[in-house]
Amino acid sequence: MSTHLVKHQKMTKRQIKEDALVTAAFRATEVWDRHGRVILIGLGALVLVAILSVFVMRTRAQSEERAQGELFRAVLSMAQNDYVTAGPMLKELIDNSAGTNAARDATRYLGDVSMAQNKPGEAATWYRKYIDKSGGDRAAALAGVWGLAAAHENNKAFTEAAAAYGDAAKRSGTDNERGRAMLSQARCHLRAGQNAKAIEVYQAVVALPLAEQPIHDAANARLGEFQGSATP
Repeated sequence: MSTHLVKHQKMTKRQIKEDALVTAAFRATEVWDRHGRVILIGLGALVLVAILSVFVMRTRAQSEERAQGELFRAVLSMAQNDYVTAGPMLKELIDNSAGTNAARDATRYLGDVSMAQNKPGEAATWYRKYIDKSGGDRAAALAGVWGLAAAHENNKAFTEAAAAYGDAAKRSGTDNERGRAMLSQARCHLRAGQNAKAIEVYQAVVALPLAEQPIHDAANARLGEFQGSATP
């Protein structure tokens, strides 16, 4: 009896690839049969989240646009010195459009309205709220701190005003801005009877390397007054 030797045939790369694809297809079908419903639910949830995100963003944009229009009308009333009208408009904007940039800015304008109506204590409250809402916006926070400092000074709360001007100096981005804030800080220290602190601040102003000459001159002039008064 003859024995026929059958040579083992090697699979080609194409056959291996096709075999792998078939195996993957069977596995995918098996996974789908077992988990298809869960997969569909997950995909549906993702689609729903995407739709809701677009809807929320669109709604926020519309709310912001509407609030900015209301803010513009209130600012126009302020420009006409009609603070009696501007105040309620700004408060209504804050109540009805909470969370918008326009509502945040309205708190600062309410501080300005209160200052114009000679209500510095009330103004300070609004400026604090504006600072709290400014988040990481350095320019916004600095504007609020300047307003708060001015409100305290106008209210004759000179120690608090000096602290606020000092805060403005720390937040300032240039030596000129910093120098102007420090001159105001020293002035309030003087008005609070804190001469030693005032002298210290004036000396710090003189030491600012990039401040303009008028700022240095103002600080040197006040230091000269102290030295003159100390001369017997």
